[in-house]
Amino acid sequence: MARETFAIVTGAVPTLVGNDIQLAPDYSINKYALENVTAINVVANAGTAGSDSIIFSGTYEIGDQIKVTISSNLVASQKYRKTYTVDVSKSIKKSTNTLTNRAIADAFAAKFESEVNAGLIDYPIESAVASTVGATGKLLITQKGADKKGLETFVYASSSAGVVASTITQTVYSEGYPADLKTAGIPESKITAATYTTTLVTLDIDVAQPFIDSKGTVVKDLKIFCSVAGYTAALQALINAL
Repeated sequence: MARETFAIVTGAVPTLVGNDIQLAPDYSINKYALENVTAINVVANAGTAGSDSIIFSGTYEIGDQIKVTISSNLVASQKYRKTYTVDVSKSIKKSTNTLTNRAIADAFAAKFESEVNAGLIDYPIESAVASTVGATGKLLITQKGADKKGLETFVYASSSAGVVASTITQTVYSEGYPADLKTAGIPESKITAATYTTTLVTLDIDVAQPFIDSKGTVVKDLKIFCSVAGYTAALQALINAL
């Protein structure tokens, strides 16, 4: 979450109390800080983690080499980067191209899954699954979490007729679920509903704000998680009446 964003959670619609808008039972803000702004509604979405389909096709021979490199900043500010290599051996080379390509996918999946199963905290991959698609082998790697995009994949094959290609499916962001509230800084004790509507509001930074982060920076944006219907519309009605 950005330094200039502050998140709160509520189970009640906003009300105007004197010169303050009561955004939640324990949070209010001077009404002039919300004058002429737009309250943006974001419906709850479980999200879908980003993934990458890596396809092995063509004709691989013994001695060929395939590399898959993943790069990600999903779990840390410093990028995680690692290269996996599979050499086509007698055990991987099968009687048909289809079987060989599947065996390559299986070999890569085993390398990824060994690290997933190791429980590495900073490992950005949630799962790796091998399958056969037509005459090709397929490795599907899925990133950890649906909070942001951050999975990059680079592929290479040292082969005269074997081909490797990758296609990334971007993350559909999770919003309004308990894990999202925790990420935004909401204490677990305040998360009582299964899902929340999210209201985004940009503040008027020309007036004094009561929200200050731990380093003294004035907050410019509010993220309000609400468990009752109609919060965004009610807040916008208050703003429009100012």
